[in-house]
Amino acid sequence: MIKKHWKKAAVGIVTGILNGMFGSGGGCIVIPAMEKFLGIDEKKSHATAIAVILMMSVVSSAVYIKNGFFDFRLWLLVSAGGIAGGMLGAKILAKLSGKWLKIIFGALIIAAAIKMII
Repeated sequence: MIKKHWKKAAVGIVTGILNGMFGSGGGCIVIPAMEKFLGIDEKKSHATAIAVILMMSVVSSAVYIKNGFFDFRLWLLVSAGGIAGGMLGAKILAKLSGKWLKIIFGALIIAAAIKMII
């Protein structure tokens, strides 16, 4: 059983570590990893990543709250916008081709990387 699922567990462990360190930044890793190492198609990897990140975020959030690194009001306001945006994004995902999904995701990752460096 472990031999059969070791790649999935490895993707989860690496993503979990990054999520814990960077606060849900694991999507940048889990999506390409699911596509490249697990052979999951683009749309399914993006959709599955949301649920994977949710579970990791719940655990990471509990640790952050316990250690006093949490702003409830900020969380509430950003979450309200995130819920609306998530619903819209899921509808857009259903209409995008895999090619455009990769282009948009890649552009966002590059823009985020540049912003972090500058």
